[in-house]
Amino acid sequence: MSHLKDAETGYFKHFVYASYFNLLALLVFITGVIHSVFPFLFPYTPYKLAKKIVDGTEKHFIKRD
Repeated sequence: MSHLKDAETGYFKHFVYASYFNLLALLVFITGVIHSVFPFLFPYTPYKLAKKIVDGTEKHFIKRD
């Protein structure tokens, strides 16, 4: 329960954002594996998706001073 309090969110909002970020993480993995075999495909996609996860979690769940 303290995780939800720390993030200042409820179960449903947490579920929606966590599911979204997990889907992005799956896409990071898939595009990263494809890029490792075929470097000309998805050159910056895994990085951009991972950055989207970090930026999104900071925006929605990290308290600003």
